[in-house]
Amino acid sequence: MTFIAREISVGTVATPIGTATPKNTHELTLGNDYNKAIYIGGADVTVGGGYSIPKTQHVTVKIGNGDVLYAITNTGTADLHVYDFQLDP
Repeated sequence: MTFIAREISVGTVATPIGTATPKNTHELTLGNDYNKAIYIGGADVTVGGGYSIPKTQHVTVKIGNGDVLYAITNTGTADLHVYDFQLDP
């Protein structure tokens, strides 16, 4: 298992925040410590069409098979805490 922690600046354009390799599953815990919502989804994520991570909340998602997860916010920028656990096959 590999673990990577990073902070990614998210703005009003969809920003890639996690990519899984074709052979590995990644479990991403995403932390939003800002006073605005951050939305996650595919490359076409929008403020109205993504999964919302409310302010001061954390969520955990799994991605695999080459998937890419994106994030966006409605105004300005916000830093998203990304804790990436790569689960070996």
